Amino acid sequence: MSRKRKNLLEFLLLFAIIIVLNVIFSRVYHRFDLTADNRYTLKPKTKTVLKELDDVVYFKVYLAGDMPIGLKRMQTRIKEMLNEFRVYAGDHIQYRFINPSAGNDQKNRQALFEELRNKGLEPTNVRSRQQGGGYTQKLIFPGAIVNQGEEQTAVNLLKNNPGLSGSENLNHSIQALEYKLIDAIYKLTLEQKKPIAFITGQGELDKYQVGDITKTLQDYYQVERLNLPGELPRIKDYQTLIVAQPRKAFSKTSKYALDQYVMRGGRILWMIDRVHLRMDSLRVGSSTMATINKLNLSDQLFNYGVRINPNLVKDMQCAVIPVNTAYKGDEPDFSPSPWPYFPLLSSPNNHAINKNLNMIRTEFISSIDTVAASPGVHKQVLLTTSEHSKTIQAPTLVDLSEISGKPNPRAYDQKNLITGVLLEGKFQSVFKNRFTSNLEKNTNLPLRASSSQTRMIVISDGDMIENEVNHQPNGTMISPLGYDQYTRQTYGNKPFLVNCVHYLANKEGLIGIRSREVKMRLLDKEKVANQRMKWQLINVGVPILLILVFGLIKNYWRRLKYKRF
Repeated sequence: MSRKRKNLLEFLLLFAIIIVLNVIFSRVYHRFDLTADNRYTLKPKTKTVLKELDDVVYFKVYLAGDMPIGLKRMQTRIKEMLNEFRVYAGDHIQYRFINPSAGNDQKNRQALFEELRNKGLEPTNVRSRQQGGGYTQKLIFPGAIVNQGEEQTAVNLLKNNPGLSGSENLNHSIQALEYKLIDAIYKLTLEQKKPIAFITGQGELDKYQVGDITKTLQDYYQVERLNLPGELPRIKDYQTLIVAQPRKAFSKTSKYALDQYVMRGGRILWMIDRVHLRMDSLRVGSSTMATINKLNLSDQLFNYGVRINPNLVKDMQCAVIPVNTAYKGDEPDFSPSPWPYFPLLSSPNNHAINKNLNMIRTEFISSIDTVAASPGVHKQVLLTTSEHSKTIQAPTLVDLSEISGKPNPRAYDQKNLITGVLLEGKFQSVFKNRFTSNLEKNTNLPLRASSSQTRMIVISDGDMIENEVNHQPNGTMISPLGYDQYTRQTYGNKPFLVNCVHYLANKEGLIGIRSREVKMRLLDKEKVANQRMKWQLINVGVPILLILVFGLIKNYWRRLKYKRF
């Protein structure tokens, strides 16, 4: 065979191999994620939602232009995440990055800022370096407006936990990107919403007091209100019930209905104030008595595995309230002062429900003990106080004058008091071995002594779910849940409670996306400062040295090679 013909055959064979490999790789797809924390691997639920898209979802991301390096890193990660989405959804995912501060027309910029605020994006101020030196303040909207057809939703992508540094907040924001973005798609594409209900009839919070959380939950569920025992037959229609701050004792019939609801696999979010005390009482007088709420639920919750203690928690990590510091007879002068009866709770970050949340604002909260009444029930602590807290047994007198005194840290000698617990397993009925014939007849619910696998969450504060309400002649104004008007901070109440409902309502796949953890790999600032010159010389000098060494070796090798000729 001639050499020319042999070369031609080799070329044709190589060409055929390339064609075959292209055909194979076009049909067989796999991506390799070589990062230690799998940051480029999407969760199974994310892939499922993306593959089921049948219409275009369009992201307008308002994070472009001149920004600090941290936000540019976040911008890059958002772009990478959306490109990952396109791998599974194809052209059904479209996006565009927009700089809301672009353009020289101040009036148009302000109009756009106002439009973005009205749509739900939260602005933040950042410092931007000018070309001539110095810094200038700049308003940015680190979020996205997501559209599908005529439907749209706002997604705020930057966390702002006051207890964390800027780097930690940025890292938590990047960790939550997949959940935030896929959650927006999920809300827009959800066709059938499962029913959940707020229990009423025992003095629970009204529809305005839970108005903000209700509005958020309506994106995912059909939210209703269920009166007990008046509408008791409807209880079986709901997958999850929310008991939000009852003030009156539950009748035996209502109590039996809730118990049998659990025995039949129902899920309940209990938000119970064990001690009765309202801030309104302290605004009228400088002191008031905190009394024990008699709700007829203690034995039931104990049987399920928890005990809400009849006490009040005081914590040095607390919210502030306005206090008149003016002298008597002078014009009122209100200034924010720490109020230890309003603890700011931390989450242990041990579950998808409480992962990477802002601190949670509470009012007049009690401690919880877990008990061994139900051995088949697993208990997971979701919320705790700080390491500097203490309890006071009720009934007790609470006086505003405590604000003026300096707290003694030694007195706050209790740490990490439990205030929220997730219970999962097979529960025993509190009515087991009791006479229940009349209750069974009245409720049309035959007694079941034990439940199938189910779950519930118990939180020892009803105020956690309550938003501020302002009744005005032109309508009722509802403040965002968790927003503190004195510090202008938004605490993690709403995300935490939404996560609780998601988990109870069998949306583990969606909430499981929140479990992603991207480890921070930050430079040691002290070493950077002390060894700056050393590493600059290494980074600049070593590459040059390697090139010189390579040149000398190559030159020496050439001299040896051609010396023989």
